[in-house]
This record gives sequence, structure tokens and C-alpha cells, in this order.
Amino acid sequence: MNSHYSVLAKISLQIGLLIMLWWIGSLIQKLFQLPISAGVIGLFLVLLGLLSGTFKLNWIKSGSDFILSELVLFFVPCVVGLMKYKVLFLSEGLQLITAVVLGTVCVMLATVYTVHLCFKLEQWLQHTFRFGKGNSKSESLS
Repeated sequence: MNSHYSVLAKISLQIGLLIMLWWIGSLIQKLFQLPISAGVIGLFLVLLGLLSGTFKLNWIKSGSDFILSELVLFFVPCVVGLMKYKVLFLSEGLQLITAVVLGTVCVMLATVYTVHLCFKLEQWLQHTFRFGKGNSKSESLS
């Protein structure tokens, strides 16, 4: 039972760290009047923190996994909104569904290509640092 509380405390602290980074992103957005969402700025802060080694992945892994596992709950307000605007959905439903489907497909394709390019970059960097610059093996990947 004690380990259950420690896991809950760990997840809560990690979610708190993620919220703090979002809040810092919000401050940065307001301070510099940026046209970028505070959440996106917060994600860049997470990325910078991970890449620079300021904090480790295991500091946010459990919290982010929990948030992702409960992601479907964040869409409940969307369904309530659909019920509220039933007339609009009935009259313009086909256009709305088409826009959502096309938007989803575009996001999925962009994500696929981004992940693919990142994996290629990671392989190239690993190969370059393993064999060193100027080595004929590292030039064969180009």
C-alpha cells in the first residue's frame, strides 16, 4: 500500500513539474508578447531541458505517461460542445467532418515524416560519432 502512495506522489510531482514549465512558458509568452501558445513554449522548455541535461527524462516520464493515458478525458468538452451546437452540426456536419478528417490526416503525415527524419538524423549522428569525421564509412550514409 505504501508503494501505491509513492507512485501517486511521484506522478503528482512530475505533473507539477510539467505544469510549472507550462506556467514559465506562459510568463515568457506574456513578457515577450509572442504569438505562440504557452503550451508550445513549455514544450520547447522541456525539450531544451532534456537536451541540455538540465533534467532527466525519468523526472517527467511517469507524469507524462499518466497524462497521455488519460488523454481521452480531455476530449469530453469537445463532445459537450457538439451537443450544444447540434443545429450547426446538422446543417454543416459534412463540411466539419471533412475539415477534421483532412486536418487529422495532415497532422499524421507531418508527424510521420518528422519522426522519420529525426530517426534518420539520429542514425547519421550515431554513425558519424562512432566512425569519426572523414572516415569513408560515415560518408557512405550521405
